[in-house]
Formats: sequence, C-alpha cells, structure tokens
Amino acid sequence: MARGDRLPRLFEMFFIIQTVPGLSAAEIARRCEISKRQCYRDLRTLQDGGVPIYNEPGSGYRLMEGSMLKNISFTLEEALALIYGLKLIEQQKGLIKTPNRVKEKLLALLPKKLSNEIENINERVEIAVTPAVDYSGKEKLFKQLNEAIRNNILLQINYYSFSRDELTSRAVEPYQLVFKDGFWYLVAYCHQRRDTLLFRVDRIRKLVVTDDKFIPPTSFDFEKYMGAAWQMERGEEFTFKVRFFDDAARFIKETTFHPSQQIEEEPDGALIFTARAGGQVSVLRWLLSFGDEAEVLEPPELRKMVIRTMTAGLRRYLGAGREFSEEEKKACSKIMK
Repeated sequence: MARGDRLPRLFEMFFIIQTVPGLSAAEIARRCEISKRQCYRDLRTLQDGGVPIYNEPGSGYRLMEGSMLKNISFTLEEALALIYGLKLIEQQKGLIKTPNRVKEKLLALLPKKLSNEIENINERVEIAVTPAVDYSGKEKLFKQLNEAIRNNILLQINYYSFSRDELTSRAVEPYQLVFKDGFWYLVAYCHQRRDTLLFRVDRIRKLVVTDDKFIPPTSFDFEKYMGAAWQMERGEEFTFKVRFFDDAARFIKETTFHPSQQIEEEPDGALIFTARAGGQVSVLRWLLSFGDEAEVLEPPELRKMVIRTMTAGLRRYLGAGREFSEEEKKACSKIMK
C-alpha cells in the first residue's frame, strides 16, 4: 500500500482510539475498513513511532493519560455551527462516506464539558434538507468532481439532457458544485456549447477524468452568473405581477421567494406580488402550484400561458369521464364556455 494512503489511516486510527477508548482490534479494523491483520500492523507502527497506545486484556486499546491531543479552543456557538453543518452533510447520501467519523473527531478535540453540552443539544435539534434524488453510491463521482475542480482538470462526461431527452457527450471545465432546491449541480464551461452551464449531477451517466488541464476564470462569481434567475433557471429577465388570495396571500407575505420581490397588501386581504426574474418556465410552474389562489396580472404573455396550461389540464380531466360526476362535468363545461 502506498505511503500516501496509509498515513491518513494512521491518523484516523489515532483519533478513533482517542475518541472511543477501549475498542478491540477487530472493532478498530471495522471502523478503518481494513483487515484485522492490517490493523495490528498499523497499531505496531503507531507504537514504534512513539504513540503511547496500550492494550490490557478486557479493556481494549487506549492512550496513556496525558497523551491526548491538546483541546482546540471553540466557543459553544462555533462548535455547534460545525456540528449543524455535519448534520446537513449526513443527509447528503453519497457526498462523503463517513460524516459521523468527522463528528467523533471534532468532539474528541473539545473539552469534555463542552463536548457533553454539544451532544446534549445535538440530540434535540434536527435539520431536514433532504435531496430530491438519491445520491447513494455516488461517493466516487463526487470525489472525482471535487478533485477536478480543485486541480483544474478537464472532464469528459456523458450527460442526459432532459430538454432534448437524449444522452450527450461533452468536454467540460468544472468550476463549482452547488446544492440548491434539493439537487446538486456542477457549474462548468461546456466546450460543445461554448458557454458556462449548469449540469445536474444525478444526470451525469459517465465521467472520465482526462490528463488535460484548463485555466479557470480569475474571478468566477456564482451569484453574478445566476443573476436574476428564478430558482435555478436562467433566462431573459422579465417583470411579472400576480394577485394572491386567501391562504396563498398569507403564505406569500411571510416568505421571500426572490430578492427582487415587492409586496402590496390590498384592503380585502389579497396581495399584489411583483418581481423581475429570468426563467419563465420555472415561474409558470411556481404560479400553477397555487391553483385558483393566484391570478397573473402582468405580463399578458405569462397570463396567457397560465390560462392555456390550466385549460389543457381541465380538458384532460374532462376527457377521463370516470373522474367526474355528471354534476361536476356540467360545472366544468360551463367554465370552458
């Protein structure tokens, strides 16, 4: 095994013994994902290197008192910020393999009183940011993407284009990974399109790390790149105005959907929402999610798109007669006239 592979494992083994004293060689081997025989060799290497590890029958492996790494100085708020960040990572299946080990190492370096306090708070806080797709088994892909971004390495990918419903082959220069609205995106310059694009990571069917490097832009700014995009759809900016009613109006009032949004309350409880954004399709889908509690006022083109979409949906329901009673069908027919 290469020295570069073994050294990180020796550090990990040291932290495991410091964090959870009393483990058997078999348990240490399991946590390090190595054989028991290799574990004994690594333990001997640490001992020969002067690390005061001892093993007493029935008590497992421990560090001699006073040989722990010096505690890092964290405030409670700083340590909790790291723990909460790890909670988010734990939900990102496939991003990294062992987020729990990172937490164990962090807690091992904190004073015992602070560590106990954090554990107590940690058990009472849950952060739910679940990905919209399952990234399990994608550890290798994320690792390759991160290494390519860090080292400016050109990638060759087979990518499923949803809009064209076809598999495409592209050479890309990776800039950033971004998690937004439940999906991971790769921001990369596409040689075929000659433009910087967003690629959903779950739609990358195959990735080849090339031997070629590229010169990244000196100051790529993701926020500037996205501009006034609505959600993750970039496009020509347009201003739209919508009247919201009832529950939707109350919900809109307490929520920020876009930096440009402006809200005007009306005497009857309705609300006028105005924003300027790019991404007409995403705006349309967002509006449709409010059903009859939203009415597009401007622009006329967006209003027509909503009418066409809702009319087509109504026709689809009317076409499946079993879904409606006669009374319901008559009511729908009146609306269609």
